Amino acid sequence: MKRIFALALFCCLLVSWITACAAPTELPTPTSVPPTPTPEPVDPVSRLHWFGTSAVLYNGSQVIYFDPITLSGELPTADIILITHAHSDHWSLNDLKQIVGPNTTLVISPNVITVYEAAKDDLGILATVLAEGETTEIKGVSLAAVPAFDRRGHLRENGGVGYIVTVDDTRIYHAGGTASYPEMAQRECDIAILPMYTTDDLMVMMDLIPARVFVVGHTSYYTVQAVAKLAADDLAEDQIVADLKPGEFVP
Repeated sequence: MKRIFALALFCCLLVSWITACAAPTELPTPTSVPPTPTPEPVDPVSRLHWFGTSAVLYNGSQVIYFDPITLSGELPTADIILITHAHSDHWSLNDLKQIVGPNTTLVISPNVITVYEAAKDDLGILATVLAEGETTEIKGVSLAAVPAFDRRGHLRENGGVGYIVTVDDTRIYHAGGTASYPEMAQRECDIAILPMYTTDDLMVMMDLIPARVFVVGHTSYYTVQAVAKLAADDLAEDQIVADLKPGEFVP
């Protein structure tokens, strides 16, 4: 009797096992994974702020001030400050003191050495002098000093410069106090910050420099708008004059 019962139990277990193996296996329901969003590329112009004259702030991975004067607003501490020449509309001790921090690097042209030496104790930071033709790298930012001169108040022998700055895969050319000269055609850049001393010479610079964006300084906002209209027919399809309003910086 026990053998019969054991045999019957074995047969039941065998049938259950065969049935289970024959049953279709249900695949797990796949969980949908949302695609990883691709960040929109940052327009370098959105990182620029114009205070007036030739004073421009680049607020990217590094905070870089060019010729900072008439500063206002919620000013971030500078990582790098670049001074092209010592004229009072490009060098201002009071404005510099607003943005200097313990880790700020000040870069000046030879033209600025005299006014810097007179102010360095008050300013409290050392300066790196970068002369025409010299290059350096600071905090991952590549810097090159290039000629900046004219026949009026910016004689070449006085040592003023322009700067080419490469940061965040963007190449910015700040021309400093200068007129046009043929070698500007070699200043390949994404953004060119140019002074407007005469309309004709500004147009020559914009024609020479292979930039995508032109920032016109050393003039009024309304003049910049007029220049943009005047230059529209001469610019390539991918070139623009940036519409930056001078004033206080708001993050």
